[in-house]
Amino acid sequence: MMETTTVATRAIQAAAQGREPQVLEALGINWRAGTPHITCPYPSHADGDPSWRWNEKRARAFCTCLKGAHSIFDVVMAIDGCDFAAAKLRVAEILDRPDLIQFRSPQPSGTFQATDARSLLEAPASHRDDTLPIKYLASRLGIEPGQVPVPTTPMVGLKALGYYDPPPAGSKGKPRQVGLYPCAVFGTEDAEGGSHALRIYVAPEGQGKAVLGNGPNGRPRDPKKAAKILDGSNTAGRAALWGRPAQAPRIILCEGVETAAAVALAFWSEIVANEIAVAAAISATGMEAFQPWPATREVIVGADRDDGPKDDGRPGSGRGEAAARSFALEHYQALASSIALPGQPGETLDWLDLLRNQGVGAVRAGILAAEPFRPTPQELAEGLLNRRRRAELVEIVATYPLPALYTTLLSYRHTSNHEVWVHKCTGRDDDGTLHWLPVSSPFGIAARLRHADQADAYGLRVMIRDMAGQSRPIDIDRATLARMGATDIRALLLGAGLRVEGDGEMVAVSALKAAQPEREIITVSRPGWHDIEGVSAPVFVTLAGHALGVPERCDIELAAAVRASLPPAAGTGDGWRDAITAALSALDCPHWTLGVTAGFVAPLVSLLGLDTCGISLSGLSSAGKTIALKLAVSAWGTPKLNKGLLQSMRTTENALEALARNSHSTVLALDELAHVDGKAMSKMIYGIASGSGKSRMSQGAILRPRSQWQTFALLSGETSLEEKIRSDGGQFQAGMAVRIPDVDVTHVNRRVAPAILAAIDGIEQHYGHAGPAFVAELICHGCHRTPEPLRQRVQAAARRIAGADADSARVRAALPFALLFVAGELAKALGVIPSSAAVAAMVTWAWQRFDSSSDAQALKPDEQVINNIRAYIAERWDVTVKSTEATTESFDGTRRTNNRESVGWYDDGAIYLPTHRIREAAGNTMKEQQIIRVLVEHDCLLRRHDDKRAAVRWVPKVGRIAAYALKRSAFGRSNRTSDPDLTVIQGGMA
Repeated sequence: MMETTTVATRAIQAAAQGREPQVLEALGINWRAGTPHITCPYPSHADGDPSWRWNEKRARAFCTCLKGAHSIFDVVMAIDGCDFAAAKLRVAEILDRPDLIQFRSPQPSGTFQATDARSLLEAPASHRDDTLPIKYLASRLGIEPGQVPVPTTPMVGLKALGYYDPPPAGSKGKPRQVGLYPCAVFGTEDAEGGSHALRIYVAPEGQGKAVLGNGPNGRPRDPKKAAKILDGSNTAGRAALWGRPAQAPRIILCEGVETAAAVALAFWSEIVANEIAVAAAISATGMEAFQPWPATREVIVGADRDDGPKDDGRPGSGRGEAAARSFALEHYQALASSIALPGQPGETLDWLDLLRNQGVGAVRAGILAAEPFRPTPQELAEGLLNRRRRAELVEIVATYPLPALYTTLLSYRHTSNHEVWVHKCTGRDDDGTLHWLPVSSPFGIAARLRHADQADAYGLRVMIRDMAGQSRPIDIDRATLARMGATDIRALLLGAGLRVEGDGEMVAVSALKAAQPEREIITVSRPGWHDIEGVSAPVFVTLAGHALGVPERCDIELAAAVRASLPPAAGTGDGWRDAITAALSALDCPHWTLGVTAGFVAPLVSLLGLDTCGISLSGLSSAGKTIALKLAVSAWGTPKLNKGLLQSMRTTENALEALARNSHSTVLALDELAHVDGKAMSKMIYGIASGSGKSRMSQGAILRPRSQWQTFALLSGETSLEEKIRSDGGQFQAGMAVRIPDVDVTHVNRRVAPAILAAIDGIEQHYGHAGPAFVAELICHGCHRTPEPLRQRVQAAARRIAGADADSARVRAALPFALLFVAGELAKALGVIPSSAAVAAMVTWAWQRFDSSSDAQALKPDEQVINNIRAYIAERWDVTVKSTEATTESFDGTRRTNNRESVGWYDDGAIYLPTHRIREAAGNTMKEQQIIRVLVEHDCLLRRHDDKRAAVRWVPKVGRIAAYALKRSAFGRSNRTSDPDLTVIQGGMA
C-alpha cells in the first residue's frame, strides 16, 4: 500500500499567517503592481477591467468574480485547480516547512467508511472489491456473473462496511454498530442530474443478502439502506439505470435493483439499441416520485404484486400496484402510461421471482402485456388534490428554504389539517418508517448578510410565513443568537407571525445558527456613498435600498430597519419637477430655491470627503421656512414631518445621532429650533458637524462602532442660532457660525399666490426621484471616480463668495453657500431641475443675509472678545465689579457701600479682572493667551507687570491678586450721553 501525505490544517494556517506575500510571489501573482487592483490571475476569470487585489492587512483576496473573500489557501486552489488538502501541501512546500508534512499509510479494509453517496462510490481502492455487485446480482438472478446486465449508473463493492442500528427514537444516544459486512453500492440518478446511492449488505462473495439478525424491534434487520443525505435534498425519485433514458423513448420502471435487473435481462437487446431503458426505483415511494426524462414517450410500470398475506400474517398491502397507479396518475396526460403486474391476483410476486420460476420469456411477456392506465373518478379527484398539495410544497420550499443540518433532519410536509409546516424527523418507527413531527409554520433563510460598515459582521435574512399567510422578510444579526438563549430572536420570529409547537422555537434558532445560505447580501446601515471591498469606486445606496454604481454579481442593500424607517419614493419624477418649478417661479422667495438646491448638496459633501455643514433659516412665522425644508427632503423621500428625513427639532442628542446617520449623503432637515434649549443647541451643532456619534460600550464592555455621517443640514426657527443660544444662556462661538451659517428670511414674499402654493403641494404626492437621479447622473459622468475637479470647484466658489481678502474663518463660513451653488448648477446641467433656477442669485442673496446678521459677528473674533468684555463689566458694575475704595462716589455722584462678592475692581484709571475671570468675561470664545493678544493689539491694557507678563500682581487697595489691568476709558462706565467716537454734524434742509 502506498503512503499518502497530509498537512494539519491548524499548523499550516499558523505557519502561513503573515507570510502570504511569499506564497503569492511563488504563485507568480504580482499583487503589488496594482493601484490597488490587478488583472485577476484566476484561469476561470477573463478579467477585462482589473478587479483583483490582495488586502495585506486582512490577508484576503477580493475580486468581482468572488462572492466573498479568498484566503491564501483559496487562492492556491483557484490557481492550481486543486482541493484544500493539496493546497495545504503546496503552501507547506512554498514556505519550506517539511516538518508539517505527514506521511500515512492507507487504512486497512474494514475500518471506518463514510456512508454518504460520494464517499461510498469513491471509496479507496484498498477498501473495494468491485466484483461484489455483479456477483450479488448473478446470485439473485440465478445466472453466471458474465451474463448479468451491467447498470449504466456506477456501482462499487466494499469489502467490509459497518452496519449500525439507529438509537431509540427520541434519545440522544449514538448509533450502535452491529458488525462489518460486504456491501454492494449502486449509484442512482434522476433526470435533473441529481445523484445518490443505495447500500445492499451482502453475504460473503455476494451470494445473496447478508443475514443481519433481528433488530431492537425483534424483526429482521433490512440489508438495504440508502446512502446518507448530507445536503437535505429529496432523493426519492432517483433510480439505478440500465440503458440511456436521455435517448430511449420507453422506460420500464421497477421497484428494487434486483427486480429491475431481471427486467433488464429480458430486454437487453432493446436496451443496447437505445430503444428501452430500465429504471430501478429504490422503493414504492421512489417509484411514485420518479420523473421521466424529456425524451421519454412511454413508461411501463413493472410493479410488484403485493396481494398475498405476509409472513407475519398481515394481509397484503397492494403497495406496489398503488404506487404504480399513483405514478401513472401523475403522468398519464403527458405520457403513454401502462402497468404490468406479475402473477395472478391474490399472490405476492415480483419480476425477479417470475424470472427464477418461469424464465426470461415469462418476464418479457408479462411486461409487454401491460395494461394502459385509465384513472377512476376517485383517482382523478385525488390526483388534482395531490397536484395542488405538491405545487404548494414546491412554492413553500422555494420561498422558505430550510438549511441543511447535520444532527436534525427537517422537511416541509402537510399536517393533518392540510397546512404545510416544518417537520422534524424524530427517528424510525418499529417498521423502519421515518417519523415526522410538525414543529413550526414555514420559515427559511434566504441569504446571509454581511454588514460592510460593522467590521463585516454577519447577519441572516429570514423569510417567515406570517399569520395572514403572507411572506415576511426579517433581518437578524447572528451575534444576537448567542444572547440570553436567543430570547430576542425568538421574540422577533414570533412577532413576525411564526407559529410553533413543542420545541419549534429552539428548532428554528438551531436552524438559524447552522444556516449557510449561498446568496450573500452586503448591507450598510445608512444610505449614501460607501466604499465596498472588491469594488473599485464608491457605491451609492438609496433610501429604497437600491445600489447605484455596483458591478454585476455584487448584491448591496440598505439595512432593512433603516429602509423601513425612511419611505423612499412615490408618484413620478415629472410630478415632482412640476411642483418644484412652481416653487422656483415664486416671486421674492429665494429661500425656496435654496431648499430645492439643498437636496443635492449632501451627495457632494460625502463624495468629496468634506465635513458636515448646513444652513439655518430664521425669520418670522409663516415665511415658508418649512416649505423650504420640505422641498429639500422631497428629492429623497416623503416631505411629511417625522415620517422620513424631515424631523422636528424636538429630539435628544442621542436620537439626533441616528437621524444624522440616516441622512448620510442625502439631507438632514430639522424644523423649529424653539423645541430645543439653546445650551443643548450649541452641543447639537458641534455634534451634527462632527460627523461622528459618541463612543459607547456594549454589554460585554466592547467598544461599539460609532455612528458616522457626512450630510448637509437644513434647520429652521423663528430666531437665529446666535439669538437662540444666547437667549438661553449659552455661548455662541465662531465655530458654530462657520459650520451652520444663519440666513434671515424675514423679508421674503409672505403673500405667495394660492395657486403656486397648491402646485408646490405636489411634492406631498411626488417625491424620492430627483436625489437618486442626480447621483445616477454623477456616476454616469464618472464624477464618483475622479471627485478632485469637483472639490476644487467648490473651494474656488467658497473663496469667491467670501471675498478676496477673507480669512480662513470667513472662507469656511462660505463653504455651505459654495456647495449650494455647485450642487444647484450641477443639478441644472444634468437636467434634474429646470435650467431657469436662479441658483447664483439665490446664493448671493443668502450670503448677504448671513454677512449682515449678528451671527456673522462671530467671524470677527477680536471685536467679539472686546464687546463681550465690555458687556461683562457693564452688567456687573458696582455689583460684583467694585471700586477699590470701601465706599466710593459712583459716576452719578452717589456714594455706595457694596458688600456683594467681587469678580473685579476698578479705580480712576483701570479695571482689574482676575486672570481666571478673563475667559468668562470674553465669552469663552478664545484661549486666555489669545484674549491677551487681542487686548494688547487694541491697546486695552493700562499697565503690565513687565514685558513678559501682561497680568499685574497687585491690585491697589485690594491686595496681591494676579489680574489684568484694563483701561477704564475703554471698558468702564461713563456719564456720557453719546458715543465719543461719533461726530455730530449740524445741518438743515436745503
